[in-house]
Amino acid sequence: MLRDLSLLILQHLFDRQGKRVPITDLEVTLGKDIHDLRPAIEDLKAHGYINEEEYRIEILPAGRDFARSRWV
Repeated sequence: MLRDLSLLILQHLFDRQGKRVPITDLEVTLGKDIHDLRPAIEDLKAHGYINEEEYRIEILPAGRDFARSRWV
């Protein structure tokens, strides 16, 4: 089961499909610093829902499918 912060991050990325979002954008949008975000990001990566490269993250097909089943 994903934690609330993980779900907020996934929803943020779902709304920006096809874009690699800087982690700094998440910090500003969600009002959390990287130390708070990092465990949630790692959790989403472990589930195969997101990919991270050079401090940018993007939603993967598995993450889109999960988000659609939850929010659409």
